[in-house]
Amino acid sequence: MVEPQRTVPENGAAFESLFLHATIGIVMVNSKGVIQLSNPCAEKLFGYDKDELNGQPLGILVPEHLRDIHAVHHAGYFAHPHARLMGAGLELFARKKNGELFPVEISLSNFADKENIVAVAFITDISREKEAREKFFKIFHASPAGITLSEMDTGKIIDVNKCFCDIAGFPFEELIGKTSPELNLFADPGERGSLMQKISVNKSISNYEVALKTKKSTIVWISVSAEPVEINGKKYLITTSIDITEKKVSEEILRQREERYRLIFNGIDESFVLQEIIRNDADEIVDLRFQEINPATETLFGKTRDKIIGHMRSELLGPLDTELIGIIGRVEKTKESEHRREFMTSVGKWFDRTFYSPGPDQLITINKDVTENVQEEQAMTFLAEAEERLWKMNTMKEGLEEILATSMQLMEADFGNIQFFFPETNTLHIVAHKGFEKEFLDFFQEVSGEDNTACGRAFRERKQIVISDTYKEPSFRPFLEIAEKAGFRAVESTPLYENNEAPLGMISTHFRTPRKFNLLSLSRMELYARKAESFIVRLQNYEALQQMNFELENRIKERTRELVRSLEHEKELNESKSKFVSFASHEFRTPLSVILSSIYFVEKYQEPHQDDKRKKHIERIKDSVKNLTGLLEDFLSLEKLEQGRIETLIEVFDLENLCEQLTDEMIAMMKKGQQIKLSYHGEHVIRQDKKTLRNILLNLLSNAVKYSPENKEIGFKCVSENETVIIDIQDNGIGIPEVEQKNIFSKFFRAANTGGIQGTGLGLNIVKKYVELIDGSIGFTSVQNEGTTFTLEFPRK
Repeated sequence: MVEPQRTVPENGAAFESLFLHATIGIVMVNSKGVIQLSNPCAEKLFGYDKDELNGQPLGILVPEHLRDIHAVHHAGYFAHPHARLMGAGLELFARKKNGELFPVEISLSNFADKENIVAVAFITDISREKEAREKFFKIFHASPAGITLSEMDTGKIIDVNKCFCDIAGFPFEELIGKTSPELNLFADPGERGSLMQKISVNKSISNYEVALKTKKSTIVWISVSAEPVEINGKKYLITTSIDITEKKVSEEILRQREERYRLIFNGIDESFVLQEIIRNDADEIVDLRFQEINPATETLFGKTRDKIIGHMRSELLGPLDTELIGIIGRVEKTKESEHRREFMTSVGKWFDRTFYSPGPDQLITINKDVTENVQEEQAMTFLAEAEERLWKMNTMKEGLEEILATSMQLMEADFGNIQFFFPETNTLHIVAHKGFEKEFLDFFQEVSGEDNTACGRAFRERKQIVISDTYKEPSFRPFLEIAEKAGFRAVESTPLYENNEAPLGMISTHFRTPRKFNLLSLSRMELYARKAESFIVRLQNYEALQQMNFELENRIKERTRELVRSLEHEKELNESKSKFVSFASHEFRTPLSVILSSIYFVEKYQEPHQDDKRKKHIERIKDSVKNLTGLLEDFLSLEKLEQGRIETLIEVFDLENLCEQLTDEMIAMMKKGQQIKLSYHGEHVIRQDKKTLRNILLNLLSNAVKYSPENKEIGFKCVSENETVIIDIQDNGIGIPEVEQKNIFSKFFRAANTGGIQGTGLGLNIVKKYVELIDGSIGFTSVQNEGTTFTLEFPRK
């Protein structure tokens, strides 16, 4: 005798609700072929009114030409009742009330009702699936998934699409007519036998991971779904990488072999809850009491059934909000379902919730966990907004601050830094940071690819690196002390590349406590890193372009200044020529006139008693020749300086000795009662251009003698200390008028109070240029009628 199935549980409210609201047709039939009970979906499916099917022979639902054979199969099923698919491998059709036939899939189960066996048929309208099969071959070759069609018995490949050719690495013509063993497609030759065995047992397979060997003998892994089909009376096998999950519910029903409603109840992933609606004395909805739950609900709450059923909703999830109270009232009244997305604070997850009332004071909620979907949507929105902010920034500094802030928020980090790669040293340098002290920044200012920090490894291995706990990472031990001082225990480093090739830098986030990194958050960090790369490259190119523009503008400005200087120099040269002609015509005429007149008198004074007069005029000739020589030397020196033809010659010499020599040489030039007082302090030996320095000092001393009256002292003070020489030459002469002091170093300038004192106006201009040759500086202080002090400063070298 056949062992009867378990009967329906005592608590039928939940199961009755499932039966009435199931989305597939359910028909219960006794052994005599009489319909005992049918649900609303079955009545609608076959076009009958409510309860119209109950008590009718099952044959009214079977096509007329198949009723006899169906009666035989019906009797055979009750002889050996068991859960199975009806008409496996065949196309089944059912008959509507109006006589219309439609394709169906039927799963059979049974249970014991008192002493009788009752068969339960789960009926699904597959009209759309049949239509889809007919369209299948039209889209076969355009599918983005790899698909093969092969003979069921021989395994010979009849057709493949382009995508599968690309996966296997074979051209189309080499695949057609061959079997997988002939092509050596499976890395494990016995794999096809296992697949066929699974198909034989389960009728189909879904998401089966298998290793393939391509034509080039490389191994690729694919997720295989396979299903037998019948085309023109012959069996074939369709193999695809697409996951087919539509039949899971029916498979779950057949596999569980539980009571009629428990097959559906326990098979869904969503949380199913039947609750009693609790009202107060004012007939207001105030709470819900749990009456029935499925295993998914136990998982959701992390509690067993006995800890949930009988308890109030407020105990587990908190009080009802106004919106939820409104939904409960409406579904109870209208008997129509409502939906809302809700974040349950008590479990910390997002759910898509469906509400339905099967009867007075009853509420069914079906809760689908959509936390990952919501988090992904939020993350994508966050990244899109971050990218939009980033692309509005026009400076590298604010862009790096934005990248760092977004990265830390994305990873929920406590610290962070960004490093740029410097190819000159092949190292990473911190360019932006948050949360770190100077000691950490100094320690990690330069990171090499040889370092075993997270940054160093990420740079060396060219991939994202995480250290979940610095205490447990052996390679991090050399850096443990600085990490402790900085206050972090976990690190994540994501490399940046220019066009995914050349190293660009690194984004690193740090955490105060050990961190178990989520693969989803790491992938988002990788995605944001690509956006950061684009910004950095754009800004670098922009800044490089700006720098080029800046340099070009500066070059144009410099060339313009050079042109202006050339024009001014040309103008100055022309003015100088004019001045020179005017000056030379005057200055050269005077000594030449003196020479001519003196020669005349020398010739005239021939008598012995006229020797004194003759000597007087000879001296005048000598002085005039000396003046002419000085004029010519000044002009020649100026020309050489302006043409850059004077070169410095650095040598080591005794500066005090040079000063003493110059003092002695000036004795012949000094007026009556004049004397030079030399004062020297500091180091004697210096390294400088001795000839140029001599010309400077000789010119300044000559001016001091020239512009000072008789019986006046000339100061000559030299201090050689601290790598610098300072020389002061002070006279007590006529001084320089204040209004004319600004022009003192100009060419051909002579102050108004110089009167008949001979001079070219070139001496101080030449001195200024000489001072520049020895990298020195010259200045002066002067008071008219009191004297002038020139201060010369230059390096001892």
